[in-house]
Amino acid sequence: MKKVLLFGDSNTYGYDPRGMLGNRYPYEIVWTNLLKKELKGQYDIIEEGQNGRTLPSIPRDAEYLKNLTGMLGEDDTFVIMLGTNDILLTANPRPEAAVDKMNDLLLWAKSELSKVKIIVIAPVNIENQSGDMKEYYEASVKMNEGFEKVCEELGITFWDASKWNVPMAYDGVHIAEEGQKVFVEHFFELYELGVEK
Repeated sequence: MKKVLLFGDSNTYGYDPRGMLGNRYPYEIVWTNLLKKELKGQYDIIEEGQNGRTLPSIPRDAEYLKNLTGMLGEDDTFVIMLGTNDILLTANPRPEAAVDKMNDLLLWAKSELSKVKIIVIAPVNIENQSGDMKEYYEASVKMNEGFEKVCEELGITFWDASKWNVPMAYDGVHIAEEGQKVFVEHFFELYELGVEK
């Protein structure tokens, strides 16, 4: 069975920001599990979401990535949705640094996973634009633009989740409970139309 590896942060993990202990939304609500249900028997969906994850640094994290993706073979898919924490977890957000790291990651992936399909999902923009958060919103927009350019140059499939009108939680960073279904609907439609056909 073909595998789809979903490599991301808390928005892949299904983090529920209403709690303070790193809890997830209920299993049946999280978009990765909705995808598993939708594609059951056709694809093995492997969720690799981790709260706080930033883009890996190459070559430092190459061995870790090799172990993570070692299960993938011909016609499997490696989906990357990262970058929000590279912007958010800093006092001075630098979108160009995140874009450079994505570029390095994709160059590594193209070299090491030559028979694997690669998809980059630009994360939903940091929604909060009030006060100091406006800088983070603007940085997330520039980062996603940079991701698109890198993917274009490298011939990598690019999806922009910031254009999917996904409802966000009160913090403006995490996908809301009602946004999980919206997110997976876009994912499913693009995966079926853009990758498989």
